[in-house]
Amino acid sequence: SSLTSITIPNSVTSIGEYAFDGCSSFTSINIPSSVTSIGAHAFYKCSSLTSITIPNSVTRIGDGAFYGCDNLGSIIIPESVTWVGGNILGGSSNHVIYCRTSKEKASGWDDEWNVYAYTYVWTGKRNETTRYYLTVVWGYKGE
Repeated sequence: SSLTSITIPNSVTSIGEYAFDGCSSFTSINIPSSVTSIGAHAFYKCSSLTSITIPNSVTRIGDGAFYGCDNLGSIIIPESVTWVGGNILGGSSNHVIYCRTSKEKASGWDDEWNVYAYTYVWTGKRNETTRYYLTVVWGYKGE
C-alpha cells in the first residue's frame, strides 16, 4: 500500500492488538487524545514509521506495541502511562525511549518493557538468556 500516514478518528478509544500489523509504508501516525490504550503489537513491523505522538490520555501500552518499527528513532512515553508491556520497541537497538515519569513511578511496568533482543545459549545444562536493553531517559521534560 502507498498510504504513508494515518489520522485515527476522535471516536476511537483503544487501538487493538495487531491493528496496523505490517503497514510498512506508514511514516507517521496521529493518535487522538480519545485513545486510552494501545494494544499488543498494534504497530508491529510498521518499518517505515519515523514519527508517532502518544497523547497524555494513554494509560496502557501493550506488549511489542512498536516491535519492528526500525526507523522510529525514539518515542516519548507520557506521564499518564501506568503500565507498559514487554518488549515494546523490540527488534532493533537504534531506539531511545524518553519517559516523562520517574523510574520509581514506572515500577508497575513489565520487567522487560525496554528489552529489544534476547540471545539464548545452551550451556549443556540449561539455556542462558542474555537480554539487551534500550536506552531510557527518565523524567524527560523536552518536546
